[in-house]
Amino acid sequence: MNSRSKLLALLATARIANVPSVICNLGVGVLLANSWKPGDFEWPWLLSIAAVLFYVSGNFLNDWADRDWDKENRPERALPQGLFSPTSYLITVIVGMILGLVIVGSYGFAAFVTALILVRMIVLYTRVHKRAAWSVIPMGLCRAFLPVLGFTSTVKGFSWEIAFPSIALLLYIIGLSLSARWEARGDLPVQQKWQARGLLVGAGLLAAILPFLVDPLFGWIGLLPFGIWLALCVTKFQSPVPTHVSALLAGIPLVDWIVLLPMALSWLNLERVESGDVMFITAIILPPVAFVSGRLLQRLAPAT
Repeated sequence: MNSRSKLLALLATARIANVPSVICNLGVGVLLANSWKPGDFEWPWLLSIAAVLFYVSGNFLNDWADRDWDKENRPERALPQGLFSPTSYLITVIVGMILGLVIVGSYGFAAFVTALILVRMIVLYTRVHKRAAWSVIPMGLCRAFLPVLGFTSTVKGFSWEIAFPSIALLLYIIGLSLSARWEARGDLPVQQKWQARGLLVGAGLLAAILPFLVDPLFGWIGLLPFGIWLALCVTKFQSPVPTHVSALLAGIPLVDWIVLLPMALSWLNLERVESGDVMFITAIILPPVAFVSGRLLQRLAPAT
């Protein structure tokens, strides 16, 4: 197999199409933490690299652990094809996670503890996801701790406000995961379908609570793009299941936009930022850019 094919196989292992949403999830925490000191805003590039390292390492670990199962069920993946050795995947995991922890350690103790919990959730999910129905919870927590990581890295502590986008991501990923379990089938069972949809809708409503509490005038506006895409996911993209799951994965940044779009407009209305400030522009464009980027990258490599 040529080098290009191997590269595409690695990108598929890394789930490269989901990386923009990882950065966006981290950004929610970073931006909320900076909301009281907008003049000092700087994007944490090294922290973004650490978050991506955790995510990519987790995917390599998952494929390493599932290599025997994948021989029967996902033979198109790199390890079942024999493109790389299992040992090389495991080394990638260890190096990636250690490097990520070293980077996060430079952002303070609270951030380091958050990163340790995140790594623990990655390992726990890998161990139980083929054996336990509750494995959707640690998978959701892997995403839920990304905003917390962004927040604790910025303010060196925790605040109740970051719980809203974090728990919203948890619910969204659980709903998405319930759908992904049936990826090998042509359609979802009816009960599973409505459970997943209820969690997805609940995630959106929960994410809207914080901006609505801050400013009822703008607090609802982020629900519009989220609601439109969710409607497409359960109609145009409802089947087959892989198409549905890929659409839901692309929509993860829109959960963040439910928070960031109205919050940015509120900051502007309260004159905490100006329309040309980096913080305002980042809050406005980060989720849609992550959404579009993720959708485009799905053409390059599968998101699941």
